[in-house]
Amino acid sequence: MDIKEKATSSTTNPMNYGGKDSGFRSQYQIVYQSFKERPKTMLDVFLETGILRANICRYVADMEDKGLIQLLYKMDDVHTKFKAGYYTTDKILFREVEDKQLKLWEVE
Repeated sequence: MDIKEKATSSTTNPMNYGGKDSGFRSQYQIVYQSFKERPKTMLDVFLETGILRANICRYVADMEDKGLIQLLYKMDDVHTKFKAGYYTTDKILFREVEDKQLKLWEVE
């Protein structure tokens, strides 16, 4: 009876990772901080952090929905020599976005 209890207690979350969300949150924060340093492409962040580009792409899409990141410009990437988007999470660098829908209701 004692052996069975020991086996079950040692196999349940032995490293105490705090659930499957903890990896997502720490990667998300790393990506956010990386884009805050200077405008970068997703490839730049991948090369700096080692986080998979698929994950970075997903995090950027989520940050765009929340208004935490903005595409500043597109130009040739240093690494690939193809056009790529340069993103930032630094609010100081954000462009002001005109909301055309709100202007529909303004009376001039």
